[in-house]
Amino acid sequence: MPPRLLIDFLWEYFAQEAGARLASAAEDSMPTKTAIPPSLLIDLLGEYFAQEAGARLASAAEDSMLWRTGAKLSEAFEESDPRRAASLHCLAIIARDEGELSQAEALNREAIATWERAPEWISRMGIEFTARSASMHIRLEMKRGEELRALKRSINRTLAEGGLAAGLNNLAEVLHATGRAEEAEPLYRRAREMRAKSLSHREAGVASICDNLADLLEEVGRPEEAREPRSRAREIEAEPFHAGAETFRAQRWHKMTDIRKLTAAVYLAPLRRRGSG
Repeated sequence: MPPRLLIDFLWEYFAQEAGARLASAAEDSMPTKTAIPPSLLIDLLGEYFAQEAGARLASAAEDSMLWRTGAKLSEAFEESDPRRAASLHCLAIIARDEGELSQAEALNREAIATWERAPEWISRMGIEFTARSASMHIRLEMKRGEELRALKRSINRTLAEGGLAAGLNNLAEVLHATGRAEEAEPLYRRAREMRAKSLSHREAGVASICDNLADLLEEVGRPEEAREPRSRAREIEAEPFHAGAETFRAQRWHKMTDIRKLTAAVYLAPLRRRGSG
């Protein structure tokens, strides 16, 4: 979200709230339907700070204050909301960069636990159908509504696995840094498989995970095994699909839907490449 649009939303919110309260003081019976709900304002602010932090990370200009602010806002979300998991990723990255490895490990484990609760949130999320006409929408609802909802929830659970993969990779990287290669290796492998399934076999995060795994294999004296993930990383980098802040920002979001919240959580959760901090 551009800063200008954020300012627009903030100004609109406070102006509407002030106007609504002034009107209610003059006439209590007047409804205040036009004010932006505080929960929506938190959604928008949290998304803004996560996008800005992610964009700066991608350009090697990491700003921990943006991540900290976004994480603080995420405390207003319910515990199984995947955006809370994404914010924990951010705090873990900050701790890792500051050399607080024990704290980074704990935060990454908490993020993973939150991602693992995401199916609870997905089971309750609003499902919207895209139809060519109102009549077609009604027919879909009547004939195959439950079947389509189940399919969409299955797709959304797979999308959420992309965020969980980032958490597994980030935890593995911390374990790797603390000399626990045996614990880190299966996490890297699981993260690689899950991220590719969720987003794309050519997603840029998959390349980072492959490089991390290759680094580990080389360091423990298994260079032959390291060749495949290293080669795969270079293949992806030649023609990558990016699931990050800029890609999320480029999508046309017209309202704050649950699928927007989930996509934001997955796309804006930072995935650490070893040696990048």
